[in-house]
Amino acid sequence: MSEYNHHAIDEFETNPKKPGQRWELSPQLGIDEYNFNIAVLDRGEPLSQNGYHYHENQQEFFYMVDNRCQVEVEEGAFCLREDEVVHFCKGVSHLLHNPFHETAKLICIGSPPEGRYPVKQTQSAAELLKDRYGSATPNPLVEKNTK
Repeated sequence: MSEYNHHAIDEFETNPKKPGQRWELSPQLGIDEYNFNIAVLDRGEPLSQNGYHYHENQQEFFYMVDNRCQVEVEEGAFCLREDEVVHFCKGVSHLLHNPFHETAKLICIGSPPEGRYPVKQTQSAAELLKDRYGSATPNPLVEKNTK
């Protein structure tokens, strides 16, 4: 018989050092092959305390479970909507944040797990958003989708 885990998300603790609510499930489930997180972001919250950043040795994959968030990349920005995915190769700077009124919920996967560090901050979220939009809490890009 195979081993398995079945839990409700509220049985797990969130990481209070991360923006929004972040369930870092891999270590709590004994998963060593990748980082598996669930994040909930209210309006104005970035996904990462590292702002606009990249990982030298980790690729990241995001799946938007509920509502939407805005993704900042070198070429500009786009809206990641419900049931859409985005993948970042190693070394690609990015920032996911929620400028919308609705709470956003997404799944975040990083591989390999030890590649999470070092993480390199290109710019803080507030600095990037102020440079691009004139405000650290800009209005969202609703119609513009540059993917």
